[in-house]
Amino acid sequence: MRFAPGSRAAVIGGRLAHQVYDELKQQLLAGAHQPGSALVVNDLCTEFGVSKQPVMEALRALAGDRLVEIQPQVGVRVRDFSAHEVEAFFWFFARCEGSMANRAAQFGTEAEMAELEVLCEELEQLEGSPDEVGQLGYRRGNREVHSLIHAMGRSALAADISYDLFDLSDFLIVTHGRGFSGRLAERNHGHREVLDAIRRRDPEAAEEAMRLHVLTSPLGGHQLA
Repeated sequence: MRFAPGSRAAVIGGRLAHQVYDELKQQLLAGAHQPGSALVVNDLCTEFGVSKQPVMEALRALAGDRLVEIQPQVGVRVRDFSAHEVEAFFWFFARCEGSMANRAAQFGTEAEMAELEVLCEELEQLEGSPDEVGQLGYRRGNREVHSLIHAMGRSALAADISYDLFDLSDFLIVTHGRGFSGRLAERNHGHREVLDAIRRRDPEAAEEAMRLHVLTSPLGGHQLA
C-alpha cells in the first residue's frame, strides 16, 4: 500500500483555515510570491474572504513548513534562504531520497514497479506540453513518482519524513533555482535511471541514481557539491 504522508495541515482545526492553508501553499509552491516579500494579513483576508483567525492559523502552519516567517510586531514574509542553505538542504534531501530508492529496490513489488513505469510514461508525455501546463503537471507527477518509491521502501515513518521535505524542495526550486522550465526531458531521464536500477534490484545503483537526480534539481542540471 502507499503510505499517506503527514501534513502540518493535520493540526489545523477549522475548515476555513484548511482552505487558506491549501490555497496559499499552492501559490507559494508555484512561485507566486517572491522570497522576502510581505504577506499582508488584511489582504489575505480579503483575497480568501475570511476573517483574521483562519488566515493566522494557516500562516502559523506554513511557518511550520518553513515557507513563511512570522516576525512579531513586524509582519509575515515569504522565507528567503541563502545559497549555502539551499545547497545544504539538497545535500540532505538527496541522501534521504537516495535511501528510499535503496529500500524500494529491496522491497518493491513487481506490481509497484509496473505502476512506477506508468507514472514515468505519463511524465514523459508532458515534454511537448506548453511550459506552464508541463511544469504544473510535472510537479504533481513528480510527487506521485517519489511517493510511490517511498511506499515501496516499506517504512511509513521514513516515507512520512521524506514526503514532508517535498514542499520545501519544490519551494526552493521555484524561488531560488531555475524551476523546471525547459528541463522536463532531463528530469524524466533521471527518473528512468532510478526505475531501471530498482527493476534490477540493485539498491546501491538506485540510491546513487536518485541522489544525483535530486542534486541536479535546483541549479538547472549543474550538480551541487
